[in-house]
Amino acid sequence: MTIMASFKKGLGVTLRVICVTLFAAMTLLVIYQVLQRQVVLPLIIKAGGAWSGIAWTEAAGRYCFIWLGLLGAAYVIGEKDDVAIDFLVRKFPPLVSRIVQCVAHVVVAFFAGWVMIYGGWQFVVGTWDQRVELMPFSQGQLYTVLVIAGGLIVIYCLMHIVETFTRPVVARDESTIDVFEMDEEAI
Repeated sequence: MTIMASFKKGLGVTLRVICVTLFAAMTLLVIYQVLQRQVVLPLIIKAGGAWSGIAWTEAAGRYCFIWLGLLGAAYVIGEKDDVAIDFLVRKFPPLVSRIVQCVAHVVVAFFAGWVMIYGGWQFVVGTWDQRVELMPFSQGQLYTVLVIAGGLIVIYCLMHIVETFTRPVVARDESTIDVFEMDEEAI
């Protein structure tokens, strides 16, 4: 296994663990909010008491969702599981197909670099001092995920470009593909 393949595999495992952890945290926070509002609050109101739910859990759940979405997008791009309509590209000769794939990776990397890294950094710097209500963080600290996810996407795109030109060409005869033997994800 090459150094790049090992790095890519380690990065993928790390992102997968982070995404699963964020999803679990978000799920627990939302379940807690639902239980507080649907079970505990009615009981307290019936008893004539005052309700003081933990308000920060709503904001924390929202930020878990944002981080999960952005880091999950980086992971999916790294695994090449993002939406790709490559029916026409597979019809091209191998060299043209590789060039088109590289152009696609360059476009994604450019978007991630320009919008997520550069634009995200401008946003982070501009909101660094704005406190998040109910949480001990600033907006800038929480939105650093834009820059992180953008950097990961650029790294993955560069690795995909290198892989595109270093892997051997495998010609596929699409007339022999049996759709009924394919996995759901491959369809």
